[in-house]
Amino acid sequence: MAVAPAVSGSFSAAVYPTAGASPPLTVSQFIAAQTPGNVAVCLSGGGSRALSAGMGQLNGLAAVQLAPNVTLLSQVKALSTVSGGSWVGVPFVYLPASTSDTNYVGGPYIDPHQLTPTGLGTLPTGSIGSQITHDFGIEDMLFQALLLHWTGVPTDMLWQTVIGLHLLAPYGLFPVADAAATPNSFFTYNEATLEVIRLANPSLQQATASLVSTRPRPYLVCNTAMFVTQGGQSLLAPVQATSFMTGIVSVPPNATDVNGLQVGGGGVESFAFNSAPTAFNPSTSVVTVQQRRQWALVDIVGASSAAFAALLAQISSSYASSPDLFAAALRARGPAAVNFLARRGVHTATSRTRLAPALAAHAQGDASQIRALAMDLAGLIPAYQYWPVLNPPVNQPIKTSEFADGGSLENSGIAAILAYHDIQNIIAFSNTSTPLSMDRAGTIVVDDSIPPLFGYQPYVEGTGYVPYQGATRPNGPLYRNNQVFPAEAFWDLLKNLWAASGSGRYQTPPIYAQPLITVANPWFDVQAGRSVTVLWVYLERAHAWYNQLSPEVQNMLGPFDHMLNNFPHYSTLDTELTPTEINLLANFTAWVIMSAQPAFTALFQPAVAASG
Repeated sequence: MAVAPAVSGSFSAAVYPTAGASPPLTVSQFIAAQTPGNVAVCLSGGGSRALSAGMGQLNGLAAVQLAPNVTLLSQVKALSTVSGGSWVGVPFVYLPASTSDTNYVGGPYIDPHQLTPTGLGTLPTGSIGSQITHDFGIEDMLFQALLLHWTGVPTDMLWQTVIGLHLLAPYGLFPVADAAATPNSFFTYNEATLEVIRLANPSLQQATASLVSTRPRPYLVCNTAMFVTQGGQSLLAPVQATSFMTGIVSVPPNATDVNGLQVGGGGVESFAFNSAPTAFNPSTSVVTVQQRRQWALVDIVGASSAAFAALLAQISSSYASSPDLFAAALRARGPAAVNFLARRGVHTATSRTRLAPALAAHAQGDASQIRALAMDLAGLIPAYQYWPVLNPPVNQPIKTSEFADGGSLENSGIAAILAYHDIQNIIAFSNTSTPLSMDRAGTIVVDDSIPPLFGYQPYVEGTGYVPYQGATRPNGPLYRNNQVFPAEAFWDLLKNLWAASGSGRYQTPPIYAQPLITVANPWFDVQAGRSVTVLWVYLERAHAWYNQLSPEVQNMLGPFDHMLNNFPHYSTLDTELTPTEINLLANFTAWVIMSAQPAFTALFQPAVAASG
């Protein structure tokens, strides 16, 4: 199918100021649908583990009915995703009609006792899990990135392109227009918002646009982060990408970007992000920008999971000092990378012409070409032209700012969604690799993303949890601005999660519905005094599920305390999983919801006026 190329030029876009806005930011100002309980779902980061767990969580929410033919998932108001959670969440929100929701999440929910080794070994056509079962290892993606670079993809777009070819292209959400796999589309909410964009920008009439699925979908907040400077210190500011706008909706105090400008204040229509403003009309909130191409879904999914870009750059750098190892890896993995790109419609002729001579020269004792190839991936970190809505720098040079994984700042997705004042209830799926445990001092150990939400540093053996306040050299310094809940509520959470799990016996899933009052957080634009309930759903094994499995499936997993691949806490670096591993984890996380239905349905009550 012919695909329109990316469009460059001058464009008109709406800006959405949020600093001091009255009324404050809400989901309802973008999506008018009534959703009982005003529930947001947060899918945490965690690579392919988070993707697989998220499949089951979406499946479980779709399987529970609030009323006849009304599922919980259809009533979710907002979906906040981070990194691996974005891998499953973003394609789901934009899923085309050609793929069913049921296939996407791995098939209909099956009771654990009905699972069989044969059934666990397959995934349905269109499942997001099927995209990570081959060619998705860390080094596989490294060589895919290298070959893409030789076709002309800039280094700061390599990771986004790789992840887009794997997770978006199979659903038509990353159409490849040319040999260099240049992003050539933009995204918006629906036909109405698309028409507004095209009326203001006739040059985009033929441009490819991705629209949110016509099936019930929540308001999407895809979380990434941008490097900023505060008082000479490098920190991260929260960037959220939605179907309507992209930007930093808060005003992080005294945080400046690479151009020396105070960041934040709102967002610009998402298609116009990564641009340079040339005119701004504050009375109409319309900006004119110069842009080489439109901001695309591939950008948000890649930027949200940018920690893997940093990892690929690190591996590439190590190969530069070990040309023999690099040559051996190229011979072993290069052909598979070429074949993968070819299957995705990327021309690889240029890659082949560079690969063969370098390997031949190395075989003759000349390692210089191989070493040079390894250095080609320097600068792999995603970078974009950011400018603050707070004070658009019209007709000023805009340097690119480096972006980081959303989880490098706040891996739960909770802080970002609290910027929306009509969110009253949150289902927080913590799809962590950290088992819930108790240390020798009796302190409950949880994932690093949770303590900072209450003002505490991540757990350190021997010292436990220490407040950020007053700490000059804190553990996890990038999390120091994440507090959104009172410190004293943290201990209540630990106690109840531990009790829910069976106090170390891991009998049932650790789930706890916690009423909370927000504390002020200018870094994320969270106001104090808002009443919210967070249903914490912590990823941890449970005898109640394991005991329902057939002996054959239990044998596949191994003994409960020593299950396959540390189930369910697969390593974040294990990006390529088998269908069996994916299906087991997805079934488990769906079962967690099915086994505790009242805890979930209780959140979906008729909406009342939001406080705060």
